[in-house]
Amino acid sequence: MEDPVIKRVLVWSGWLRISHASIGLAVLVLLFTGWLIAESPSLAESALDLHYLASSFLIFGLVVRIVLMFVGVEHERLAGLFPASSELYAMARTFRFYISLGKSPMPGWYAQNPLWKPVYLVIYLALIVLVITGAALPDVSLMFGFYLPSVHTFWAQLLLWFSVLHIVSVVMHDYKNKTTDISAMVNGYRLFLIDSNRAGSVAEKMVQHISIDSLKKNK
Repeated sequence: MEDPVIKRVLVWSGWLRISHASIGLAVLVLLFTGWLIAESPSLAESALDLHYLASSFLIFGLVVRIVLMFVGVEHERLAGLFPASSELYAMARTFRFYISLGKSPMPGWYAQNPLWKPVYLVIYLALIVLVITGAALPDVSLMFGFYLPSVHTFWAQLLLWFSVLHIVSVVMHDYKNKTTDISAMVNGYRLFLIDSNRAGSVAEKMVQHISIDSLKKNK
């Protein structure tokens, strides 16, 4: 039996990676400084300055990501964040992989993990809410009947849990599938293991950056 063909494919554009880095690093700083503001009065003033600085990086990354949702390549666009009907089986297999703690086989995908797509949409919404409430908090405590500090805290806590689960899941993916999910967000490239008997047609389409659905039909 022949060894599988390994293809290194550029999946994530430079702007997507810049957006991801800006949002990811900003969120970590915002979560930590937000905790200091709430729990450490002696450090609250300094933490608040850093909190606002980090928020500017978050806004930059978020604006870039929203622009890519409309002008980016196919899998970076807003439609690419909605799971297709053909991805339901892969979503179920991915969920089985998680609950088995990595013992079940994990399906492959081209760009986004199909199971996480709806979660990403919620997180982008959370980030927008956090930016709006954070900007309004110094001057307003109530908006449309909502108490803004409580709204800000709720979405921040949700973002904290997402961040932890996201980091854990990406490490699991990278370790089990060996598709370089982590370094892909640095250099843009993922590795694909392809059955050598079908390497010609599938690899060629991968290099041409085919859509997720087309890739699935050839796996």
